[in-house]
Amino acid sequence: MNPLRAIFLRISRTPPAVLLILIIGMAVLVAMGVQDTLNKKEQALQNEHAAITARLNAKSTVVYAIKDIAEGEKIPSEMLEERNVPADKQPQDALTSSTLAAGRIAKYGISAGQIVSQHDLAPQSMETGFDTRLREGMRAVTFAVDNNSGVAGFVMPQSRVDILSMVGSGSETKAAPILSDIQVIAVGQTFQKAPNGTAIPSSSITVAVTPEQTQKLIKAVCASKLYLALRNDKDHTPLATVDVNSLFGKPVNSQSNMLTMIPPPDLPKPPQFGDIAPSVIQNNSLPIANAPAPPLHEIEAWSGGKKDIITIPATKN
Repeated sequence: MNPLRAIFLRISRTPPAVLLILIIGMAVLVAMGVQDTLNKKEQALQNEHAAITARLNAKSTVVYAIKDIAEGEKIPSEMLEERNVPADKQPQDALTSSTLAAGRIAKYGISAGQIVSQHDLAPQSMETGFDTRLREGMRAVTFAVDNNSGVAGFVMPQSRVDILSMVGSGSETKAAPILSDIQVIAVGQTFQKAPNGTAIPSSSITVAVTPEQTQKLIKAVCASKLYLALRNDKDHTPLATVDVNSLFGKPVNSQSNMLTMIPPPDLPKPPQFGDIAPSVIQNNSLPIANAPAPPLHEIEAWSGGKKDIITIPATKN
């Protein structure tokens, strides 16, 4: 017998009440299955919506430069600040912690308010030498200072200073700036800024200067005593500077003094009678000087009121 027909015969023999209960039970099961499927889809949609909302509202930490950082300059931690920004606005290679940039060398100039990225930093392999801390075209020059001329040790790496030259003493003392707004790159052998503004007493200062300023500074080091004047880190107003030679008086013309000090040359004395040997006198071989030329005679000749002077040599007697 056909299985479907057998099932149909069994259903036809089932009492109507039981059959109704079976139909209702099956409908309930189907409805529950459909509802469960719908609930799962709705939950999935809610989860996806929540994930999208979370991504849109997510914040990421990035590092901002709060001051201008020059190319080739070592980045101090006080020039950096961590801020939260929307994740979708975070550059792909942006640094997420200021510790990743503090102490590194800026490969390019970084402006205040700019997000610091990995490509803004020089490779660490290039940071091993002190010369990499100098910008291209600059020179490092070291000169001596003491507690007074070095601002009591409060001049630090990355400070800006004016360099003044002093010559003379007492009422003749003269002082004037020879260089203005110069960057200090090292104090003694320390090239990192001390935390909390702690003073760094030292007997030497290293500054970054141009080749022209290098000659001017070294000349002042040899000819005078130098003093530092510490600037505010935001003050870059230039000062009028002078050459150290202008602090000295006009040089005396030593050539004219030397000429007045040179004694006149010793001229040979004419021979005296006592200086001639007796043998020369006996032999009548005294040197005879050339006789002076005979004087000339002048004759006046008048012709019609016109006077002419005629000169003729005198004749020997």
